Amino acid sequence: MELAELRQSYCEKGYCVLQDALTHDELAGLREAADTLLEEKPKDGGEGLHNIGRGEDRRFLRHRHEEFPAVAGFLFSKKMQDITSVLLGPTPYLFNEQFVVKGSKTGSSFAWHQDGAYVGFEHKPYVTVWIALDDVSQKNGCVSVLPRNLDKDTDLVPHAWDEDGKELVGFTGDDRGEQIVGPAGTMAVFSSTTLHRSGANTTDRRRRAYICQYTPEPLLDPTTGAPKRYAKPLNGP
Repeated sequence: MELAELRQSYCEKGYCVLQDALTHDELAGLREAADTLLEEKPKDGGEGLHNIGRGEDRRFLRHRHEEFPAVAGFLFSKKMQDITSVLLGPTPYLFNEQFVVKGSKTGSSFAWHQDGAYVGFEHKPYVTVWIALDDVSQKNGCVSVLPRNLDKDTDLVPHAWDEDGKELVGFTGDDRGEQIVGPAGTMAVFSSTTLHRSGANTTDRRRRAYICQYTPEPLLDPTTGAPKRYAKPLNGP
């Protein structure tokens, strides 16, 4: 998909999908980092952040790219600069990054939500890049999205906290959305205002994914003036 087509799909539907978006080396580097981090003992998911982890069922391995040159190289690669700058403007900033792993047979689903609902204060919409590190299907917890025309609507909807699911919920209707399935290396790019969810992993193997998020400007907490997560320019020194 050409960058102009990517932008058109993104604006008209709120997301776009790139198949085989990663090189063999890029995919191998992300997988190696994920597997290394998975050797660590699971935490409860809180750690002063969003308490959305569910042990082995749903693990979030956050903010470790500086320890893995292959991951850092990918995050700041020309590929990611090209993709994010055509959607956000000339100077995208890395905001957040994390591996999301659903455990085998017990990997829990994730409710409909908008990523921007987790920020906690007003901000410009940003871009989420979701990357399948394993072949992804309905059986192992693929992502589904509700299409949204971003030229007409970029609002955040009200969300409610679900204590049992340990997640924010922004939609409870029966719309199944559009499923994103494909081989390892499939990349889904969607807006922080696009409603999306993921299903449970019912297979006997883990389902690994990697998420990186980019903003059009530093996302600063108004109460502290400090970056919410990261504020690293992709085309900086």
